Amino acid sequence: MSELTVLINNTIHTASFTEGESLLAVLQREGFSVNAPCGGKGKCGNCTVAVQMANGSSTVCACRTPAAEGCTVVLSDTQDDLSWNFTPGSISARKDFSEGLGAAVDLGTTSIAVSLFDLSTGEKLETAGAWNEQRAYGADVITRIAYTMDHPDGLERLSSAVRRQIRQITEELCRKHHRSWQEIQRIFLAGNTTMQHLFVGFPVASIAAAPFRPYSVFDSPQDFLLDGKAVYLSPCVSGYVGGDITAGLSALELDRAEGNHLFLDVGTNGEMALGGENGFLTCAVACGPAFEGAGISCGMPASAGAINRFYLAEDQLRFDVIGGGLPKGICGSGLLDLAACLVSLGYISADGQLLCVGENGEEGVFSVADGVSLTARDVRQLQLAKAAVAAGIRILMEESGLHFCDIDTLWLAGGFGNRLDPKSAVTLGMLPEELLEKIRPAGNTSLAGTETALLSGDESRLLRIRSMCSYLELSSSAEFSEAFVEEMAFPSDADWEE
Repeated sequence: MSELTVLINNTIHTASFTEGESLLAVLQREGFSVNAPCGGKGKCGNCTVAVQMANGSSTVCACRTPAAEGCTVVLSDTQDDLSWNFTPGSISARKDFSEGLGAAVDLGTTSIAVSLFDLSTGEKLETAGAWNEQRAYGADVITRIAYTMDHPDGLERLSSAVRRQIRQITEELCRKHHRSWQEIQRIFLAGNTTMQHLFVGFPVASIAAAPFRPYSVFDSPQDFLLDGKAVYLSPCVSGYVGGDITAGLSALELDRAEGNHLFLDVGTNGEMALGGENGFLTCAVACGPAFEGAGISCGMPASAGAINRFYLAEDQLRFDVIGGGLPKGICGSGLLDLAACLVSLGYISADGQLLCVGENGEEGVFSVADGVSLTARDVRQLQLAKAAVAAGIRILMEESGLHFCDIDTLWLAGGFGNRLDPKSAVTLGMLPEELLEKIRPAGNTSLAGTETALLSGDESRLLRIRSMCSYLELSSSAEFSEAFVEEMAFPSDADWEE
């Protein structure tokens, strides 16, 4: 075995490797956080790391670069602001616990959020979050499922990574409040169906292939364990409508709401539910990672240096950068805004052609800033994502026999839903113009739902909400395929203003 050095914020770590292993494989095995959207297949070029050798330094793709004796890999450990991933609010205290701590967990594909509670008072002590370390194995659930199928120890690696990270975040919160992990009495966790499987260690291959049946929908009251602590997982509706949706419907109390409400959680998948106190019709569509900033030439997560907002001021394109300073890339909400602006200015045609020439004369490139641009391929990825969402909404409406005038509220859940500008989504045809005034950001409803379940003591409510949901499989639907093709176009009469 040979060794290399990993340097994080002036802290030195040593990692061993065998000849022929890639840097990414070494970093994955040793538990270091690296963003690798394609799962290490050499397709995305985003797993870049700085490498120092005796003959100099360079920036390389970790999945394409063999580990070498004596090299030093320099990783950044920036503490990004993940406050957008938290949901404020007060919740009634659970009555049957007299002491100890409880934790509510939102296990997202991109990020993880944990709220720590004093169960004796119902007080939320603090919420903390971090990027999901499983990003080293792929940006979306399909890539991660593929990793478990391609590597004999893949499932164990992914499960261990996220279990270790959840405990680490929870322990850090405990220490900040002079408490200990031993005081944890119960943990409530919600995520999409694949993420909940990966947490427990259940096989996930069946979720990726028709008929997309998960190993479990977590509909029994069985407690799972995390290092001896009982964990309750939110029940799932199907392979692609997960526990985060049942938790979200609970947080907004839509199971008790009169009228008709459209609940939408958009990320790498678009999960949606339509209904109210009389039940819900649910479905899921594949958006790809564009809304998460992955698979885009200059895409990045919503972290420091990302352009998260574009707007027009006196016919001039302006933008905001998270944290200020020079932009490093564009996150999902910024991508949506930029495309809406360019559609309005006539730089993107109704069929999605990018009618621009870059600084170096390249056709189909729009230059934003030094090193940051939008390409024709980026526009295509956005078209596919927005068409999937729009087509899913259309089919839900048709199957329910409802018209837009019948909808009381369109709730946008999740980090991306909380950040996006509804006008941009309407301009691009992703969300219906008829519902623009009814759109409401809901924040992290998955976390809020687990907080409610932790403190209310009403575990049966999530199971009841699951029983209220019927699932519409769209992968084999001819009507969805037809709607998807029709929704690819951008509205030709777009008029986007700040």
